[in-house]
Amino acid sequence: MKKFSLLLVLALFGCNSSSGGGSNVSEPAVPSTTVIELTPQLIEQLKSQPTIDDQLGILYDKFEPLLDRSDALVGADADEDGIRDDIEAFIDVLQISEPKRNAIKQNARNAQEVLYHDFTDKTYENKKTAFNIIKGYERVIACKGYVGIPVDDRVNTSRTITALTYNTKARTMAYLAFNRILSGSASTGLDFEGKYCE
Repeated sequence: MKKFSLLLVLALFGCNSSSGGGSNVSEPAVPSTTVIELTPQLIEQLKSQPTIDDQLGILYDKFEPLLDRSDALVGADADEDGIRDDIEAFIDVLQISEPKRNAIKQNARNAQEVLYHDFTDKTYENKKTAFNIIKGYERVIACKGYVGIPVDDRVNTSRTITALTYNTKARTMAYLAFNRILSGSASTGLDFEGKYCE
């Protein structure tokens, strides 16, 4: 499945999977039981992929039903590390170095941050918060570059993490509100330095 098709399927399926709208971040999360069994066959299949994003595509293809599509806007995060448990389960089984895994987790944490805020009103505080989230994304990109993730894989893994994160109608609407707040904003790239890695 081509990357574009995967993202389109994720976005379309997510938008039709949950009713409700708005940005109520106080909804309780559903307890997570997301576990991916890392069999020798799965390890071999993941290792044979040329990119991290291709590994994520394999995991999505095999374990898509494990994705959290609950009504809870932020979803389940049992260890409270800022990454939804189902997405973290995908990242934890990737066959990559720990620095690269941590950079992908930083990406997931940054994407999830959007869901902790209500961006429906274009207030100064909301614009400031949204801009800080974008500054965090600049650090994600710098960290990914620092740990040696090639440019195409940096971009594609970010797109996939975005699609996995905003996989319900309510989450997509929250992401769209965040993007509307940022309309007209500009940002600059950072040098690839370890200080940007969490």
